[in-house]
Amino acid sequence: MENNEDNKKNGQVEPQAEKPVVKRKVAGVIFSRAGKIEYYLAEGIELDSHDAVVVKGEHGNNIGRVVIPPHEVSSTNIATNIKEVVRKANKDDLEKYEQDLEKARQSFELCEQKIKERELPMKLVDVSYEDNKAIFFFFAEERVDFRALVKDLASSLHMRIEMRQIGARDEAKAIGALGPCGLNCCCEAFLSEFKSISIAMAKNQGLSPNPAKLTGMCGKLKCCLSYENETYLEERKSLPPIGAKVEIKEGIGVITNIDVIRHVCNVRIDSQEGYEDFRCKCEDCKLLSRPRDREKEKEEKEGADKDYEKLEG
Repeated sequence: MENNEDNKKNGQVEPQAEKPVVKRKVAGVIFSRAGKIEYYLAEGIELDSHDAVVVKGEHGNNIGRVVIPPHEVSSTNIATNIKEVVRKANKDDLEKYEQDLEKARQSFELCEQKIKERELPMKLVDVSYEDNKAIFFFFAEERVDFRALVKDLASSLHMRIEMRQIGARDEAKAIGALGPCGLNCCCEAFLSEFKSISIAMAKNQGLSPNPAKLTGMCGKLKCCLSYENETYLEERKSLPPIGAKVEIKEGIGVITNIDVIRHVCNVRIDSQEGYEDFRCKCEDCKLLSRPRDREKEKEEKEGADKDYEKLEG
């Protein structure tokens, strides 16, 4: 007690004990192939991937599929209004689920017919029955005025209608496709969320800016461009940049290309007869000066980026 009083007199404040981090179990659930993953509390219940579950909705219970099994998350990262998994789906729940799937298939055909009749520039991707309403997922390049379509669907189905526009990557995930590698597209196979992909990632890895090779089945830059991007960025920190003036045992030249993973670079040495290329380890290059023409390099980069703006996502 005396030490505490002395500390207060001297203006010293005792450090407060850190509050223990409270963790809760949540599971990722999906209701449609084109829908986003939604998270629910899943405490005191054993669940595996692909299990059918009943969860609380705004206007009653909904049935979905588990795509991310229950895992602990800090309570600070959980929404305050998060709902919970009620139970694993039982026989009655699964029968209702199958009935909703059949209704969704019929609604899909109806909606496709109405879209053709009204000649709307949109592509229907999926239909889901959630929260006592029918949700229609569609892809379109631009905004679509679908008010008349909603009236047609509401008068035919006699229920609430919601239209959700999705992106090209969401469409590919919902429909599914084979990538150039011969495997199912990553978005369909295992990706739960989409990360932003930029052409800079291809440049970091020394890939040729060829749209035919860099774009996936969705027409956007491939998701796999991000997988090794951090590794390349980290490796480049210890390497001389392209365009740097260096000295090697053959003479003084300029770096024209770098193999980031192998730490090997190409050096061009000019002479009166022309020039000659040498391949050597980056550690054998003595850096004399870095590229000076940064403004020109920046302009070229910005020009190239504009050509790829529509591909990024």
